[in-house]
Amino acid sequence: MKACLVVHGLTGTPATVASLSVKLAAHGFNVVTPRLAGHDTLKNLERVTWQEWYQSVLDAYQSLRQETDQISYAGISLGALLGLHLAANEGKELRALALLSTPFHLNFLNTFLIYLVRYTPLRFLITSVAKDPLRSVADPEGRKFYMEHSLKRIPAHATYELIDLQRKIREELPHIKNPLLLVHADHDQVSPSSNVRIIKKLCGSQHIEIARFPRSHHVMTLDFEKELAANATLEFFNRFTSAIHVPTTR
Repeated sequence: MKACLVVHGLTGTPATVASLSVKLAAHGFNVVTPRLAGHDTLKNLERVTWQEWYQSVLDAYQSLRQETDQISYAGISLGALLGLHLAANEGKELRALALLSTPFHLNFLNTFLIYLVRYTPLRFLITSVAKDPLRSVADPEGRKFYMEHSLKRIPAHATYELIDLQRKIREELPHIKNPLLLVHADHDQVSPSSNVRIIKKLCGSQHIEIARFPRSHHVMTLDFEKELAANATLEFFNRFTSAIHVPTTR
């Protein structure tokens, strides 16, 4: 049996990665799409740590491990970072990873503002910020869906946890050996496309492929090229798995 974890991004839900999960399930993968800890309400997301996000992924992974050793991983944004952490700690059992819009680093302005708020008295005044849906999704239909199926604001605390996870991944990246597909939009305004080059340079994997798309923004799973991104992911995973079974999603 071949299986796959599909993991959403910060403030997202499993619905926001359905273009991946449905495609993979339709082609024989047992797909699990966990909801990350705290991603039910803004109040709960203000309280959780990146370790709790990772525990959501690890629990789903360990459940799949009881059924098969042919597990792949697809994640977008925060989900991509969590996939790298999973590979660093459970890497021998992961066949391949497709990492979409990986925020190994954010753009300079976002990073500066996060540090400014975190380490000054502003942290007592700014506890969350509104999302800019246009920066997230170029496709108007996908943008509408995104705002309907994700939290409307980003807790400042969650961005601090994201930065801490980035630091952890920097330490772990040289030790990751799994095959990677780096999927990125040329016009990603949240996670610059330079992330692809940096990850490829620093990662210990000897098999890294890149798929770049010119029309999408950060949340590629809801954007103009979502089907192309899903097809690239499916083709990549099929090269590293072989079992065929009746597909399910959960």
